[in-house]
Parts: sequence; C-alpha cells; structure tokens
Amino acid sequence: MIVPTRRRFLGDLGLLGLAALPLAGCATGEPAPAIARFRAVEVDAGPFAAKGVPNYAARVAAATRAAIPSAFAGRIDPTAKGAPVLTLEIASVKLAAWTGSGRSSSFDRFGGGNDATDWIDGALVVRAASGAVIDRRPHIASLPSSSSGFWYDPENEEKRMRALAAAYAWWAAKEYPN
Repeated sequence: MIVPTRRRFLGDLGLLGLAALPLAGCATGEPAPAIARFRAVEVDAGPFAAKGVPNYAARVAAATRAAIPSAFAGRIDPTAKGAPVLTLEIASVKLAAWTGSGRSSSFDRFGGGNDATDWIDGALVVRAASGAVIDRRPHIASLPSSSSGFWYDPENEEKRMRALAAAYAWWAAKEYPN
C-alpha cells in the first residue's frame, strides 16, 4: 500500500513539472482556417512507407480512406473547382505491444506513463486550387489499445489499426471547422 505523505505528494508534483517541461517550448500555432467544403480529401502514407513498411502503410492508408466519407460527411464536393484539397499525411503508426489498463507506474494516476496507447501521427496539408499550400499542421490521434475488443481475438490488431485510422480522419475533420 502506498502511504500518502507530504514528501510523496511533492515528489509527484515534481514529476508533473518534469513531464510538462518538454511541452514548454511547443507553440500552439494559429487556429486552423474555417473551411466549409473540400474539393477532395486525400491520404498520403508515403512518409510512413518510407520507413520500411510499405505494405502496412498501404493498409493504413486504405483504412483511413474508408473512414473519410463518414468523417467529412457533406463537406466534400468534387465539383467545387475553387475549393481546397486536404491531404492527410501519415508519418507513423504505433500499436502498443499489449492491451490493458496501461497502469504501469505511480505517475499513471496523473495521466502519464501509459504503455497501452495506440498512436498515429503525421500532418494535415491544405492546398488551394492552384496547388499552393495554404495550411500545414501536425496531426495526431490516439486510442487505448484495449478499445477494439479482446486481446485474444485474431483480428484484434487489424481492428485497432482501422479504429486508429478512423480516429485520425475524424480528428482531421474536426481540425477545420466549417
């Protein structure tokens, strides 16, 4: 049993401060431009494939493409010639080695140290009809590794990847308010 003491409390606060230190230099950047409609929403998994996993990158890209119609419902109009094109770039995907609660250290009770999180990251790139980049921003989505069902399901990793790709598309749609 962990005994709550003033020393432990202050130590945990110190850990929180150290955990926030890497974020101290992060700029939040400008808000995303409001875009009501896109001419198209594309997926580019080239940066991920270049890391030596072209087949898996193609599967992640296909899962992301499949999620785009529902994530961007009513916001894609191929006939809108002046509308911008959004590209969802995928740079990396990390599926946790195991599924579970992720509670692996005392730091977890503050929301850190979670080993059981699946991640996908990359960038969102908006190009004007002329092809000029009008917005580029980093993009990331994560889900608990346990969110796609039982770990012993033979399709568990595929389900996790598809759910992660859908979350990536969904958060991309939310990034650009209409």
